Amino acid sequence: MFQSVRRQSRTLLVLSAITAIALSGCSGNSSTSAPGGANGSAASNAPGGGAVASNAPGGGGGGAGALTGAAAAFATINSYKFSMTLAGGPYSSMLSMFGGAGASGGAAFSIGGTVTVKPEKASDVKILTMHMISVGGFDYTDLGMGGFSKSPSSGTSVGDSLSPSLMFSSFGSMSDYSKVGSGNKNGLDADHYQANSSAFAAMGPSLQVPADATWTGDIWIAKNGGYPVSAAILAKTSGGTVSFQMTYDITNVNDASNKVSVPTNVLP
Repeated sequence: MFQSVRRQSRTLLVLSAITAIALSGCSGNSSTSAPGGANGSAASNAPGGGAVASNAPGGGGGGAGALTGAAAAFATINSYKFSMTLAGGPYSSMLSMFGGAGASGGAAFSIGGTVTVKPEKASDVKILTMHMISVGGFDYTDLGMGGFSKSPSSGTSVGDSLSPSLMFSSFGSMSDYSKVGSGNKNGLDADHYQANSSAFAAMGPSLQVPADATWTGDIWIAKNGGYPVSAAILAKTSGGTVSFQMTYDITNVNDASNKVSVPTNVLP
């Protein structure tokens, strides 16, 4: 019993740390307004503290206007699947908190699941060996002990903590990005934006990234709906080693197969 409580507390601590690093490390670095100040293009605040500019530089013939309110555009989504990959910097050391292998160097770990917003708010998320389900007013947590423990919902699920509007806003200000093309991304017709070379360099020290690392940033915005469907920040050393990686993708938007169910193996 006490071991279960300790492990659950560790789970919540790691989840909180993942969110905190994402938000403070990335969104805190970039400008929250578009170039030009009050006389330039306006910026609108995205949920979670990020900002999206209404006219990013190099927007390809005005195409950057599609970025206005991109993170907030998720209000039109009823359900989706998401996946994250995290590596390097503070994320590598987090692996040891789970008691798993690969906790050194640039080792990566993944988070993913299914989230429904309407008609019922629910989520089914896996983080390494942990499985967390929130549905029907209850939270179900499997920490590798042979079944799910059940508790009344706290009101904020894992799906809320890692929601698209929150996570995508952590990838910085869209004024740092320029449109470079279009294509199919995660099954959707989307516009592709890339960050300028210096967009993330300032956050290197806080994320334990060497000064010689090269940063890249990419965001894909759905043409129909105007919301981001994919984003990636990557830092590599001159030798090609991954020093930091954070990716976030959503798929199966409003797919009828997106279901969250009560687990069958609930512990007594």
